[in-house]
Amino acid sequence: MSDEVHPPIPASCAHRPTTGGLVIPVVNIRLADGGVDFRSPHNPTYARCWTHRLCQTCGNGLGRPAVLLAGPNQLADNFFDEPPLCSPCAVYASKACPMVAGRQPFYADRARVSEGRRGKTCSDPSCECAGVVPTDLNATASGGDPAHAWYALYVAPRGYTVTVQDVESPCPDQRCRHASHTRRVVNGGFLTRPPLKVVLASEPGAGRVWQRLTDAEAAALLPAEFTLPKGARLA
Repeated sequence: MSDEVHPPIPASCAHRPTTGGLVIPVVNIRLADGGVDFRSPHNPTYARCWTHRLCQTCGNGLGRPAVLLAGPNQLADNFFDEPPLCSPCAVYASKACPMVAGRQPFYADRARVSEGRRGKTCSDPSCECAGVVPTDLNATASGGDPAHAWYALYVAPRGYTVTVQDVESPCPDQRCRHASHTRRVVNGGFLTRPPLKVVLASEPGAGRVWQRLTDAEAAALLPAEFTLPKGARLA
C-alpha cells in the first residue's frame, strides 16, 4: 500500500519540492506556510500550462505525446479542464492522486485548504493582497459526489486548442476601489483531432487499472467530430 500511496518520483520531477513524500505539482497553489493545496490550481500557472504547453506537474515543456486526464463526461463533451501532463508525470499522477488512482469512492466535501486560515496570507512576502482568492473556474458543487472512471488521453502536442471565458473575479488588491473586475481567463482546451491512444486509468470499485482501450472502445467514449464545444471561445 505504501508504494501505491507514495509511488516513486519520476526523473521529470527530480527538481520539484515534495510534501509527505509526494511531488508538489507546479500548477497547485503554494501556501505561505510552505504547504500546498492539492485541490486548487494557481490560476496564472494553470493558464501558462495550457498556453505554453507545459506539464502541470513538473512544469517542463511537453514532448510527444502529451497526456490529458479526464472523466467520461469530458471525453463525451470534448472539453478538458485539467492541464496537460508529460508521459512520466501522467503515470505518476495516476498512482499518487487518490481520485485518479480510484482510491476515493467520493469527491471530498470539505473546504479547500486555501479557502481557510492557511490561505489568508499570500505566499509572496512582498505582496499586500488579502491572500488567496478562490477563483477556480472549474470548481463545481461536486463535493460528496461519487467518483467516476478516469482516462488518460495521449495526444499530439498540437492536437488540442485552448479555450477562454470572461468572468467577474474578486479583486485581491486591498487598495483597489473596485470589488471585482471582468477578466478573460483560460478555462481548458478541446481536441482538434482523435487522440493517439486512450488508457483507462481507474474505475470505481476496481481502483487503478491502467489498461489501453481498443480503438472501438475509445471511439464509443469520444465525440464523432472534434469541433469547438458549444459555448466555448478560442484563446
